[in-house]
Amino acid sequence: MIDDSKATPQFSPFLRIDNYLYNGKMAYLVTSNCCDQFNPLYDGECNQICAPSGGFTGRGDGNCPDFDETAKQLGNVWVAPRG
Repeated sequence: MIDDSKATPQFSPFLRIDNYLYNGKMAYLVTSNCCDQFNPLYDGECNQICAPSGGFTGRGDGNCPDFDETAKQLGNVWVAPRG
């Protein structure tokens, strides 16, 4: 995912990737670069868990409603280069 975004930084579909501890496991929140897109959350095996934010309402897909209350942000993994 990062390699694809590096190949076309101006048109990258993602803005950043942050890592979280969610339900006792490492997870990665991928923030989309534009409006009305879900921000998917992936597990350590790159399987999509849910989208806790984004979309038309900004509240994600509703499949992990406890993310904001229970997830702990650990840091930033990657930010898309712009320029």
